[in-house]
Amino acid sequence: MPSPTRRPKLAVILTEYGATSHGLCYCTKFLEGKQFDDHFEEPRCDVVAIHLMEVAKNDIGVATAQKHHVPMYPSVATALCQGGDTLAVDGVVVVGEHGTYPLNAKGQQLYPRRELFDQVVGVFRQSGRVVPVFNDKHMSWNWTWAKYMWRTIQEMKIPWMAGSSLPYAKYEPLVPLPHGKKLDHLIAVGYGPLESYGFHALETGQRVVECRAGGEVGVKSVQVLSGQAVWEAHSAGRWPKDIAEAALGAVKSPSGKPQDYTNDVHAFDMEYRDGQRMTVLMANGYCQEFAFAYRVQGSPEIVATSYHLDDVPRLKHFSATVRALEEMYLTGKPTAPGERTYLTTGILAYGMESHFRGGVKLETPDLNIAYRPMPTPAHWKEVLRWS
Repeated sequence: MPSPTRRPKLAVILTEYGATSHGLCYCTKFLEGKQFDDHFEEPRCDVVAIHLMEVAKNDIGVATAQKHHVPMYPSVATALCQGGDTLAVDGVVVVGEHGTYPLNAKGQQLYPRRELFDQVVGVFRQSGRVVPVFNDKHMSWNWTWAKYMWRTIQEMKIPWMAGSSLPYAKYEPLVPLPHGKKLDHLIAVGYGPLESYGFHALETGQRVVECRAGGEVGVKSVQVLSGQAVWEAHSAGRWPKDIAEAALGAVKSPSGKPQDYTNDVHAFDMEYRDGQRMTVLMANGYCQEFAFAYRVQGSPEIVATSYHLDDVPRLKHFSATVRALEEMYLTGKPTAPGERTYLTTGILAYGMESHFRGGVKLETPDLNIAYRPMPTPAHWKEVLRWS
């Protein structure tokens, strides 16, 4: 861990750094700072090495590196070692998102996150020490690989964070999370491609449902419904209609009615090991927003809200994520549970398998992943305003 008086040195590994890519969302903010609604924060870490796997047609990575005098290295290992033969950075940022990677038959994009992870770990093993690592989005398209990655993280005691920006993003209205309370059902709303944006929607819901009484205990089953079957299940009461309608009604710019659309509409439906239920509605056509709604057991009130996501180039909703990551690199300790992303990676993988098999319900004995959410550090709350 770097000393309190020294800024952590970071190596950033990217598959692509285009003008609208997650390179802009993360690397640029580490280099140039973070914009919030009412203030700006300077960077607290120094990017000292970049490895860029693919130069896109709209690449900004090469020019950004030159602007900030950051060397670009030809491999993961040379970036982590800054051209030497041993680990020479205090933290690693892996953005394995975007680029020309194929889809498999299940619709999963074969981003090389496991392969990049292996190269990072190889440097750690050779150097005899580890530093904090961030993995953007889900761990891998391959659930078996993700389980291997998690075992390695635990065995090597790597400080590790991962996942979506949604758990840190701003929702409006500012509603309370259900800390320590039993929930009837949680409904999350999302949009976009089933895998890449389904992960965002799943972590949107998981960030809320993990707060329930007893904490997270893992998932028992996963099923993905598609098309008209989603609204048939809705009408039949498979999930509470009033909670679902509150979540759908929370979006700020709807188009018509949700049931007007069946093309590319999906529902992830999960049963947890303690009996908790969560449904994620991918309401394509109706909205391009994320939202959630829940009801505490015994209460008549439904709590509902939607997320306010900022456009390129400011992307303010990533600012809180980068701030949380800086805290990990400064302290050497994760500021959010890695188990959240490990669990949602598994839910997503089983969901894609369910969809591939025509919407069958799948039991998930290996999603017995238990954890408790981490409290937001007190010194963040005044700065973030919505934590």
